Amino acid sequence: MATAPGAPAICNPGKSLGFIALGSSLHHILGRLRTLNKVFTSISTIYEPGSPLGAPVIILLSNNGIRLRFDGADQRLRLIEILDFQLCPLLYNSRDMVKTGPGCSGGPTFKSIYNKIFGPTYPGEYIASSSLYVLSYPGVAFSFPVKNWRDDIPFDQQLSAPDASSAVSMAIFNGSSWAEARDDLFTRPVAAPRIPHINGPNARQSPANDEVESIKIHDSTLIEVLRRHNPSFWITLGSTTPQDLIMELGPPDVIYRKSDHRLSIHRAGDGDEAAGASDPHSSSDDDHDASGSAGAALGQGDCFYNYFSLGFDVFLSASKSASHPVATKIIIHGNVPGSYLFQRYRRCRWVIQWPGMEEIHSEMEFGEALERLRKRFGGGQKPMPLSRGNDSPSSSCELLGGWEEGDMPVLKQIAGGVEMRDFGNTELYGFPGFIFEVLKNKSISCLTVF
Repeated sequence: MATAPGAPAICNPGKSLGFIALGSSLHHILGRLRTLNKVFTSISTIYEPGSPLGAPVIILLSNNGIRLRFDGADQRLRLIEILDFQLCPLLYNSRDMVKTGPGCSGGPTFKSIYNKIFGPTYPGEYIASSSLYVLSYPGVAFSFPVKNWRDDIPFDQQLSAPDASSAVSMAIFNGSSWAEARDDLFTRPVAAPRIPHINGPNARQSPANDEVESIKIHDSTLIEVLRRHNPSFWITLGSTTPQDLIMELGPPDVIYRKSDHRLSIHRAGDGDEAAGASDPHSSSDDDHDASGSAGAALGQGDCFYNYFSLGFDVFLSASKSASHPVATKIIIHGNVPGSYLFQRYRRCRWVIQWPGMEEIHSEMEFGEALERLRKRFGGGQKPMPLSRGNDSPSSSCELLGGWEEGDMPVLKQIAGGVEMRDFGNTELYGFPGFIFEVLKNKSISCLTVF
């Protein structure tokens, strides 16, 4: 993708538009776009408020003529659309796809696409409801306006007519044709990595270079971290050390220490941390080690290892072991649109597979999960309200691994056509070994396992 205003972007059918690669995570793409704020001057996140994990999440770059569609469950980029060719100059095989500048308008013509740029292709399909004809190639498709389509006239003749000769939009997707790809575009497994530079050889050389696919919780202490290229890494609460984490996951993005006892009154007993209350033996320090110097943190008291790009935090307690710090809880983030921590962490999917309990997973509405939890553990405590916009427990910094005022990404979030500014309250539900942070729409925003 161009990194200067007005510069052309390279079109790679079936793969990418510049640096915007299919399969990339929402967290990665939004992070890159925000660093290029002189190029991408307007970024809108559009989602379905009632089902932010079930419906696609859309990133609209209105000043660049680009729309990006991610699936809701895994937040992987599935579709790249060019809506205004004059705002997004394109290159294919080092050739301009359309003329831009003063006096120019519209997209590439059918003749240039069919005869010069991509060449002949099979007939596409006419979408009567939108009066558009979709001309497909492997990994790329163009839409042409056709008001009076006739099946008895060859498509190339009709698309050569003056009123239908210029494409009004273009789509980049994974598949041999748009007709073949569209039905399961947002549900099929994705082969591409969430971060484009991750590859098999580098990941197999060092597991710290690998990508975390999801997390499985097998019991109150045993957590399986599933990876793309390497065998699973097992985190055993009360046993896994900082050295284990660094060797298998790499150094954390940030090491966070904070002393905050405002929730410790809710502690039910030793080892039973209600509502994610801070440990009474936590360090008196209150800082972020933004350098990610994990080695410097060893032996310096309790801290969080924040893995923003993986989607979770690990809390390391020096008080739980006589000789060295050990992991005592893991906090898995959902990156749910509309939540307070949206875009702070990559979405990490998880599943709970405890013996004697029906499976619970990260895309499940909490009402259904609550029924299964109560069958296994009983009624549980009443939920604890947590105000994200006000001075709640830091807003529960100890629970969430560190969130400072002013760190929130500046993104316009639109739900149902309305710009969202008030994140509102969430609720914390505690069960033995688990704390669920739940949004008003019953999406699970965060899971703490301890």
